[in-house]
Amino acid sequence: MEQDNRIDRLQSRVEEQQELIAVLYKQLDEKDNHTYVGETHTLHCSDGELVIGYGNVDEDKTLVMDADQLFRDLPSIISMVCKEQKKIQQMHLEMIKIAQAEL
Repeated sequence: MEQDNRIDRLQSRVEEQQELIAVLYKQLDEKDNHTYVGETHTLHCSDGELVIGYGNVDEDKTLVMDADQLFRDLPSIISMVCKEQKKIQQMHLEMIKIAQAEL
């Protein structure tokens, strides 16, 4: 009886670990499909392409975009970026107001 309980607990732990492994593999797959570009260090155009250099000293990366397609997307990009920037500025203003109130 005691042995059966131990086996059941072990099987349950194995199942939990397998579920966790599946979640981690999914996260890894998603990471491979996304690239985050924080700061850029190089920006130039050549042969109809925009070249953006980013990354750090140990891991320098390059993003290349078709200039014509980027030009067509610019109105949407500018609109979205301006909306996000406005949200960020509003958040910082609220933080400043809170800091001033605490003085």
